[in-house]
Amino acid sequence: MVQRLSVIRRRKLLKLLLVILVAALAVLLIVRLAKGRPSQVIRASTNEERVTYLSSLGYETDPLPLTEQVITLPKVFPEALKNYNDLQKNQGFDLERFAGREITMYTYRIKNYDAEGEVQCSMYVYRNRLIGGDIHSTAFDGFMIELR
Repeated sequence: MVQRLSVIRRRKLLKLLLVILVAALAVLLIVRLAKGRPSQVIRASTNEERVTYLSSLGYETDPLPLTEQVITLPKVFPEALKNYNDLQKNQGFDLERFAGREITMYTYRIKNYDAEGEVQCSMYVYRNRLIGGDIHSTAFDGFMIELR
């Protein structure tokens, strides 16, 4: 009888440990999937959507982009692109997820940024959604910051 009772306790303990393990794995999976992604999808399929998004961040732009260019991200990122991608990761994007794919880069002139020289915004779009971008100065000793 005592031996049967201890087998029952072991089974209950094993079931409890299994439930805890499954719950922990679920939490880790959710955190892993959410990490490095913006909290919401930012639609950027049209010029109006891109300009509206920049306006929501407080930036005033020309109504049309300076450039629109289709580029292919390399399958293996060189060191400089890895460093640039760190900036993207800081704002919830990750260009490495799009390695080897064609994306479109739009460049807008920012009219209300207080800096010497011209300030521009680069926006990277894949399948109608924003996947990265930055605000940067075109000056030789300029700056580059997150879109925020």
